[in-house]
Amino acid sequence: MCYLSPLLTSTPIMHPQIFPLSETAITIEWGHRMDENVHRQVLHLDDLIRQNPFEGFLETVPAYASLTIFYQPELIATAQAQPFLWVKKHVEKLIGLETGILSPSNNVVSIPVCYDEVFGYDLDTVAAARGISKETLIALHQQKEYKVYMMGFLPGFAYLGALDNAIATPRKPTPRALVEAGSVGIAGHQTGIYPLPSPGGWQIIGRTPYNMFNPAKTNPFLLKSGDTVQFYAISKETFYQIQNAEKEAPPPVQRAGIADAVLLKAGIYSTIQDNGRPGWRAYGVQVGGAMDPVAHQVANALVGNAPNAATIECTMGGLLVQFNKETDIAMTGGGAAFINGKKVDSCRQHTVYKNDLLEIKFAPPGLRTYLAVRGGFASELVMGSKSMSPIVGIGSPLKKDAGLWFDRDFCTETTKKAGNYTLPTIDGPTIIRVCQGPEYQRMTTQSSRQFYSQPFVLSNRCDRMGYHLQAEPLSLNNTDEMLSTAVTKGTIQLTPNGQLILLMSDCQTTGGYPRVGQVAAVDLPLAAQLIPGETISFKSISFAEAETLYIQQHQMIHALFS
Repeated sequence: MCYLSPLLTSTPIMHPQIFPLSETAITIEWGHRMDENVHRQVLHLDDLIRQNPFEGFLETVPAYASLTIFYQPELIATAQAQPFLWVKKHVEKLIGLETGILSPSNNVVSIPVCYDEVFGYDLDTVAAARGISKETLIALHQQKEYKVYMMGFLPGFAYLGALDNAIATPRKPTPRALVEAGSVGIAGHQTGIYPLPSPGGWQIIGRTPYNMFNPAKTNPFLLKSGDTVQFYAISKETFYQIQNAEKEAPPPVQRAGIADAVLLKAGIYSTIQDNGRPGWRAYGVQVGGAMDPVAHQVANALVGNAPNAATIECTMGGLLVQFNKETDIAMTGGGAAFINGKKVDSCRQHTVYKNDLLEIKFAPPGLRTYLAVRGGFASELVMGSKSMSPIVGIGSPLKKDAGLWFDRDFCTETTKKAGNYTLPTIDGPTIIRVCQGPEYQRMTTQSSRQFYSQPFVLSNRCDRMGYHLQAEPLSLNNTDEMLSTAVTKGTIQLTPNGQLILLMSDCQTTGGYPRVGQVAAVDLPLAAQLIPGETISFKSISFAEAETLYIQQHQMIHALFS
């Protein structure tokens, strides 16, 4: 999240720039300043896109001064034009339809806040910094109505603006390790509510008992872009009364009978994954899904499943499964697999029987192994997906002695099995193909050269959210603050310390660091298998070539299921 300047309301609307974010996303950008009129334009185009969807359209992410549209290029590839150019033309036609005065949303959401010091850790700090009393600070925070400019950072996190100048305060110099869910904070001229427990650097002045994000509900979110928020003060007694009512939760799903398999060892970090949960990015929910989507889908094809059947993603091995029934299985990706102590080939279909033991060990190259069973693994469907995303409270890593059940929804007796298959491997140094990102030109000339010439080392700070890369620091020739805007898997961000972060499957949906590169989607499976300490290099690739390779890869995978 980035610090932002005060809201501006008189800037005339400019014609937007249109550019690719990735092979599956296009961004329309109206400059780089917060402006209420511009934001109305963003939401208006968002409405037009949703009212006039094209084949392959998935979802949108409206932000302060940009709209990003996600789509499936394989569904709109034509002989006449590249998918990006086709979508760009479609968007330009819709922009040409924009006429008249854009009206703001009239959806006002009233949110109770307890400003007691037990919740408002930074009340004294903010009041002292602004030279006002705590009572004045609390009163000023309630006086204004705030617009929801965008959702991001966490599911249900709404960026609200703009604060009165008298209480606008920079974020804390050192973020807290944990900010409780419901905490109401200030960062510059923004205010916002933490929907989940999370590290955070905003100045905390109170807490709401409302749930901003509840994945168990039909409508999981309290707010959306374009809404208006009004805060009002409540006592601690009222806070706890509302909080207790909000805590009502459905009973956990109980499975009867003997499990189809049992996890004797859960491994270092193992989760159930499918193709992810698209459709919720506008609310700050990452797509998630398998880190290596090719290995995941090939494993499913080998046992006759549909592409989206749930597999187990095992990171760094350590998995031991005992089967309680006969079934077909396949392992793909990294690692080594053993059935009853005998090593078996990956990328092959195997039959296991009752009491058979499957062990997956860590064996480079490759960090992640995918285990598919006939029918897929059964797991709770949350917001349209079985993928586990523990960082946002959806599911949790698999645990020792857990029972595993097999699904029946993702295969039929007539489903084609792919037969034997070999995933591509890389011999020698790992080279990742990367397109220039939207802010690539912000780097100095020397750093632009370094980006594609120097090696980068994966630090130990790498997980499903992203990889921190270590190298000689890069620098910018334009250090102006950026408005937060959409990011996606494969986006490479340049942080203030000159180091890079490569975003991966569980990354946030928006970010405020310069996006200096975008990994070609065809190489994301390779990136998913990188091991901490490994050295990589970037190779420049044009967007057009990356788009073509992505479509070819998709066609190759699709052929396994047709």
